[in-house]
Amino acid sequence: MINITSESVVEVDNLSLEFLSSAGNLMALKGVSLNIKKGEIVGIVGESGSGKSVTAMNLLQLLPKTKINIPTGSISVLKRNVAEMTEEQLQVLRGAEIAMIFQEPMTALNPVLRVKDQINDILLRHKKISQNEAEEVSIGLLRDMKISDPQRVYESFPHELSGGMRQRVMIAMAFSCSPKLIVADEPTTALDVTVQAQILSLLKERAKKTETSVLLITHDLAVVAQLCDRVYVMYKGEFVEEGETRQVIGSASHPYTKALLNSLPEGKKPKSRLATIEDSLSNNSEELKINNKIISSTNKHKTILEIINGSIEYPKDYNVFGSPISFHKAVDQVTLTLEEGKTFALVGESGCGKTSLANSIVGLNQLSSGEIRYKGRNIKEQTPEVRREIQIVFQDPQSSLDPRWPVWKIMTEPLTVKQNPTSKELRIKASELCEMVGLESQFIDRLPHEFSGGQRQRIAIGRALSVRPKLLVLDEPTSALDVSVQAQILNLLLDLQDEFNLSYFFISHDVAVVKHISDMVAVMYQSKVVEMGEAIEVLTAPKHEYTKTLMSSVPTLDTE
Repeated sequence: MINITSESVVEVDNLSLEFLSSAGNLMALKGVSLNIKKGEIVGIVGESGSGKSVTAMNLLQLLPKTKINIPTGSISVLKRNVAEMTEEQLQVLRGAEIAMIFQEPMTALNPVLRVKDQINDILLRHKKISQNEAEEVSIGLLRDMKISDPQRVYESFPHELSGGMRQRVMIAMAFSCSPKLIVADEPTTALDVTVQAQILSLLKERAKKTETSVLLITHDLAVVAQLCDRVYVMYKGEFVEEGETRQVIGSASHPYTKALLNSLPEGKKPKSRLATIEDSLSNNSEELKINNKIISSTNKHKTILEIINGSIEYPKDYNVFGSPISFHKAVDQVTLTLEEGKTFALVGESGCGKTSLANSIVGLNQLSSGEIRYKGRNIKEQTPEVRREIQIVFQDPQSSLDPRWPVWKIMTEPLTVKQNPTSKELRIKASELCEMVGLESQFIDRLPHEFSGGQRQRIAIGRALSVRPKLLVLDEPTSALDVSVQAQILNLLLDLQDEFNLSYFFISHDVAVVKHISDMVAVMYQSKVVEMGEAIEVLTAPKHEYTKTLMSSVPTLDTE
């Protein structure tokens, strides 16, 4: 436990804020009050759109003045009213005394500058030191981040580093000027559990060592349980519950906090329906009764997919003529079997080969050696009609849906390949698909940006179902979603599998999700499968050292 003094670093009192819009102003914050003491780690948890990031942005005055009404209430950071500070004063405050760690380090770091230029720029801007001294401090910071080769990382461009390594660089930059406050906005959302555990440990360790206060913005209650001293629960622009983390998570009092906890797969029976936020808040006894139902698909236990000694290599170095001379082995001699109507999950850290293997199933890349069989035949020999039975749902629906097309056109696009249906026929089909995935059919003329993340993922699933597939490849379909929306998507997948006897090849780094939805699981590490078996057995009693490490890294709601 961090030694917390009584000195306040942040004091927000009765803050309200309204966004301006031609369609009607939106009240983003409604009388928010927040306090953070020196050396304290405080979390704000809630769904997307609840106002978490807006609250954090106000502390640094990063919201565009032309897009908001003048906020009411007060914001004091380090005993200064930030709303009354000039832009020049704020630029000194940001970086030197308040630092920010963003959610996606690939977009937060400048892609055309080396790491050394980005860290040194902060040090030289805010401290009176020489270039050589800045280099020494920067490498020391990277070493403090438990980077084994800090000199190499210091000289690298962001794209040459993994996601976890880039996030370590972001944390090093945040601590570079010894700030009094760090605002961390979803700093581990896109990271594997093993890397997430390392990042959270580093953040907590450095904050404790330097007595730095941290404001953590997240939708992950388990992360809050592991990291935060106190937590604020946010719902529709208001704090509905606050207190010590142990108290809030251990014995929540507000219905929304209870609903958030109830929507998590942790501790639930595998294949059971998860209670959504709407279910819990409506307190509909019939709905909750249904939520306890365990989905069991009526499969025939036939083998639908086999990967036999599959390997995938990518060119690494080329000669002067442009021909590859060395290769990186992304997948190494993988063999696995998926039965009809079942879910086979693949877990492992980024870069282990999961997505490369998934892409080879749907033909987005080819095996270098080995064989993929669908219904007993080599997939290369299958006709296009049979290949339509295998569809994929990608991780990020925002980037996998055409932003210029309405929903009806997106969902029915696969039907237009080698066919020429009329617009009327496609719109009718789109309405049927919307109903199938739980969307209102009157929304078919809307564009993707007019939907929430969970709704966009339903659209992507609907598109995949348009050609009546037998096998769905699901590549991290819930990793970018809030826990409440995640519950909706998992329920939908289980319902569809039960109704249509679908088979799922499911990729995820979320062990709780994998344990909830899958029948079989394979654990990949450095391009190889190191352990495989029934999901419950592998994930509750792992045998391989890497699987044990993976399971020990999973954040839990246990605040101890």
